[in-house]
Amino acid sequence: MQCTRCGQWPADQDSFCARCGAPVRPLPAGPPEWPPPRRGAGSRTWLVAGAAAVVVLAGAAGTYLAIDTVASRSSTTGPVAAAVAGPDAAPPGTPRPGTTPPGTTAPGTTTPGSTAATTTVPASTTAPSTPSTSTADPTTSFAALYERSSDGVVRIETVSCDGDGVGTGFLLSPTLVATVEHVVSEAAVISLAVGEQRTTGVVIGSDPARDLALVQTERPLTGHLFTLATREPEVGTPVAAIGFPLRQPITMTQGGISGLDRTISVDGRERPGLIQTDTPVNPGNSGGPLLTASGDVVGLVDALLTDANGIAYAVPATQAGPAFTGWRTAPRPQPAAICPGALGPSTGSDPELDRNPAPGPLDALTDYFLGINTGDYATAYAVLGPRLQATLSPAEFADSTRTSYNTDFTLLEVTERDDGVLVGLGFTSLQARGMGPDGETCTRWTLDYLLVRDAAGDWRIERATGRDGAANRPC
Repeated sequence: MQCTRCGQWPADQDSFCARCGAPVRPLPAGPPEWPPPRRGAGSRTWLVAGAAAVVVLAGAAGTYLAIDTVASRSSTTGPVAAAVAGPDAAPPGTPRPGTTPPGTTAPGTTTPGSTAATTTVPASTTAPSTPSTSTADPTTSFAALYERSSDGVVRIETVSCDGDGVGTGFLLSPTLVATVEHVVSEAAVISLAVGEQRTTGVVIGSDPARDLALVQTERPLTGHLFTLATREPEVGTPVAAIGFPLRQPITMTQGGISGLDRTISVDGRERPGLIQTDTPVNPGNSGGPLLTASGDVVGLVDALLTDANGIAYAVPATQAGPAFTGWRTAPRPQPAAICPGALGPSTGSDPELDRNPAPGPLDALTDYFLGINTGDYATAYAVLGPRLQATLSPAEFADSTRTSYNTDFTLLEVTERDDGVLVGLGFTSLQARGMGPDGETCTRWTLDYLLVRDAAGDWRIERATGRDGAANRPC
């Protein structure tokens, strides 16, 4: 069963798509000419040992990286979910490195009583701010904390081999983002967004055993710089998590420290020394900071016990700090994953263009970009007009867009002309390194698409040219 709206592959028992809510229809009989859309394939995985299952909070819709069993010194049992969601894509139809999209004309060329001490991870350019001490009411302090620090929390989106994902990280310096390893594992492209800023990054250190990763940004990001506590918080300490749960906008939730030195088993590997918290977290929170009211990061949100209320886990800052300092001092760059058909996050797959100015042409462009973002290359290719299709075969088109993910759409112009409808469109493309212009992994495009009706009355892309003489620039 496959969703014909968004391409998600639901579980066999699902009657409706978990991503978009559409009724699930059976696949057509017979072998398809194109591989079926891969969006979400294999993204709902639950590994359960007896009555216990641990799930890494993965932000991909319905994506849960299961953790076999839960064990702790307090004999906790039950399913655990990890909180995450993770890099390079190219604009729709972007051919080989250094070239332009098909049909594109190249442009002119701690809360009160907390005793947690803090330390600063060395920054590449600017030293992290010193945490303040506060004796205010925790609720008031958390409100102030969010106001001053939320702009340092990073939304991490990946184009990855095992589906799509959205997770969270936070700035240690303008060019260093802390997160957990399962957010960025198997990533072909890592996109990092803070407010209106967007760039890509490279993992310069990772430790799957402790689920930690440090990402270096391609371009500096501005925002609050966090510090890591050097002592574990006391049980009962109020804390808050900031992140992007379920791909929602940035969100803060509050709770407390409910246990220390917990051990869980992930894929048969023991993960000792974790912090237990009742702070509400969800898929997408993975890698985000767990904070005291004074602003100290005491942990990185990591996993959730799914068959219980209010049991989640975080990697202690006391484990993360030395690892991050080591990778900062001696980076160990990780190569981007190489896999056929890597996909980006489903959130933002649909350009969500206002169709009112010209429903037909804008519907066609929507189908085009949605097809590329979900791996339905046959649908995207069908929107190209005969002239563009003559420049590359279906296989070449699919190959050139296979790691592409397009987002941040802006409708710039819709003009009816004698020869068709001109649509000015701005968007950002993420693509594997080497697949974008000049090898870029993140590109901002401004293109004019000319759409014309074919003999069957369908709108198709006749050509795409750089708008006002400039087609693209690096993010």
